[in-house]
Amino acid sequence: MLPILQENDVVYYQKFPFLWLKVNDLILFNKNKQLVCHRVIYKKGYTITKGDNNRKIDGKIKSSQIIGRITKIKRNGQTYRLNDLYLFQSTLYFQEIVKIKKRFEKKKINFVFLKGLPLHLYFEENHPRRLYADCDVLVDKKDFDKAKKILSLSDYKSNDARFSPAQKKLKNKGIESSFLKIINGVPVVFDIHLEPVFLMVQIDSLNPLYPQKLLDQLTDEFLKNKQQITINNQQFYILNTRYLILYLALHFFHHNFRGAFRLEFIDKVIRKSRLTDKKWGEIMIEIEKYRLKNFVFPVFLLLKKYYQTPIPNFINFKNFTNFKNSDIFNDETRLEAGINRFKNIFFLSPRPLIIKLGVFFNPAVIYLTFFSLKKRLFYFFSTHLKIH
Repeated sequence: MLPILQENDVVYYQKFPFLWLKVNDLILFNKNKQLVCHRVIYKKGYTITKGDNNRKIDGKIKSSQIIGRITKIKRNGQTYRLNDLYLFQSTLYFQEIVKIKKRFEKKKINFVFLKGLPLHLYFEENHPRRLYADCDVLVDKKDFDKAKKILSLSDYKSNDARFSPAQKKLKNKGIESSFLKIINGVPVVFDIHLEPVFLMVQIDSLNPLYPQKLLDQLTDEFLKNKQQITINNQQFYILNTRYLILYLALHFFHHNFRGAFRLEFIDKVIRKSRLTDKKWGEIMIEIEKYRLKNFVFPVFLLLKKYYQTPIPNFINFKNFTNFKNSDIFNDETRLEAGINRFKNIFFLSPRPLIIKLGVFFNPAVIYLTFFSLKKRLFYFFSTHLKIH
């Protein structure tokens, strides 16, 4: 549960009716004769819980197993309410986002918030009840150097440790850059996107799997089609409704249809937007135009299954029913995520097979294929063979 719970913390809990239980509550429960304190990530007639740094869920937790909800923690002699810790982080994060936003605006940078704290505050109408990870901003390619300079002058450092030296050499262009700054012990991260990232950031071009021309057109549409929202008397530009839902669905696809909190947020955006059939028709036009059906329809299917999201009946899931059993709760290792992401892109690509096979001539794909194979072989031999 790091960093929200740390070693030697004392937790205070309170008994409460199961009906009052909410997603993101930290609860104390019995499992296999042990006391466990984990976060609720899903609730139906039961709860599903998971440690913040665990890849695997605890399984279904019944109301009879729950002892209470965590309300406070005691650390180094001081007592904190959980909500105060969340509020402290989100307030600091929000202040920093406003500063960077104003500096971008002053330099006339063309940008839009794709996701992050401003969208959360607007659609959920409350500060997050978990520690927030990053803020995603789409920036016009011609303005990237200006954006990078602003972040550098604001004491942000490049945070692109995801790429090995070999991968960096194979990359001809960047499509995403991450910047980090530690403020009062709180990490603040801006992910600057140069295009809507739903393929693979490790590989420059997957044109054989998805036309780069369409991706460039979609980027232009995102930067042109914005809506303004107001939070605490501050204005933010986010994507207009049809592109926002499309992007969030693509983002969930990018994470291999995993992360219940991502899916739940899409549900909240759809419900607050109160989409008519006409508005859904506009979304469908964009899906067909950019050939995104195979990527986003499984997301809509999962929304209906887990959150009963009001998806219109004219959306036909006939060819996507196998995705209904997708595991949205458990996380993958970095290696597993990369392999599965490539598989998903390849098999769901709208391109003909003969064209898709051309991706295997990409030097970055060749490198990552051998890198993955090497890692898997190392894991196999280290776990199955004993060295005497």
